[in-house]
Amino acid sequence: MAARNKNKSVSVTMVRKLKSPAHAVYAAWTEPRLIAKWLAPGADTVTSVTVDLRKGGRFRLDGLNGDGKPYSFCGTYLELAENRRVALSWMYDGPVPALRADASVVVVDIQKLEPDLTELTLTHEKLTGRDEAEIYRVSWTECMSKLESAATAHKFVSPLDDDSRRADFYSDSHRRMQDRFATRKLADRLEAVLIHDHLSAVDAAFITRQNMVFVATSDAYGQPNCSYKGGTRGFVAVVDERTLAFPDYNGNGMHLSMGNIDETSKIALLFVDFERQARMRVMGSASVSVDDPLRERYPGAQQIVRIAIESVFTNCPRYVHKMKLLEESTFVPNADAKTPDPAWKRLSAVADVLPEEDKHLAGKDTDLDKTLNKD
Repeated sequence: MAARNKNKSVSVTMVRKLKSPAHAVYAAWTEPRLIAKWLAPGADTVTSVTVDLRKGGRFRLDGLNGDGKPYSFCGTYLELAENRRVALSWMYDGPVPALRADASVVVVDIQKLEPDLTELTLTHEKLTGRDEAEIYRVSWTECMSKLESAATAHKFVSPLDDDSRRADFYSDSHRRMQDRFATRKLADRLEAVLIHDHLSAVDAAFITRQNMVFVATSDAYGQPNCSYKGGTRGFVAVVDERTLAFPDYNGNGMHLSMGNIDETSKIALLFVDFERQARMRVMGSASVSVDDPLRERYPGAQQIVRIAIESVFTNCPRYVHKMKLLEESTFVPNADAKTPDPAWKRLSAVADVLPEEDKHLAGKDTDLDKTLNKD
């Protein structure tokens, strides 16, 4: 008698009818804010969701289980048919041994039955065994019980809806300048069309493709400060459609941006994609924490900055120079490699004031411009 094929994959399929329109169900699978509301079984909680919403784009969900242990799911979008289908690869990393297997595939088919009634068919394919399949069956069942309320939380906001705009986006000085150049009506129209208080799926995808951002803050005296922050692509996490987060790595010890955030909380981000010649601004209120659970996601992070979004808008790209990335900085912390030491810490001018963990780097270099790549 032929032996049973132990390597044959298994799958889990479930069908649900949801009292939500198809576009809202699709949004619950693709918008980070909504994903965070339901894609966590039982007592699990989602700490961050990042998506690059395009075929071939990556997604990642980080969470904590009921015991406070971190885990993550990540994968690649295999198919995206708006309001009809989502297919993605699926890989688990966490404390449950049975789920630490090869990548599987999740396929979600969305069928409109009535204007506010949708049939959802979920198939989790290419699972390696029945133990893994049973855990996912229970987990998906628990998640599905939360999905309908998450879909209900989706609300389409027209960019031309005047009631959705901040009444005080422009100051008196902005208005005087607009009047001087006769652009008040244009400014009002651009505010209506471009400015919103949350990230769209396209906004979120744009952010997750970036590996740098320019950060503006100010102190209690109104003195502004502008800083460059760099990391690997996607280092600015889209937690949900109204929240961003990024790591604060070891710097020069002045802590100008972090101190300003701690003092006034106000922040503005400028993302520039020099390859695509595109840019986007985000403004809001920020906080800094050494205890943020996202810190485990970023090796070498001293603390995490979280931003509550107030305004998002895309700028005209015409003055953005086209440049191509040669390589990302080797100084970005990486769990698989030792981070090199910066040359400026070998300057004799700082040798006697380096923090304890950097004392061994003290040197006798004197050329400041050379160590800072200026000369």
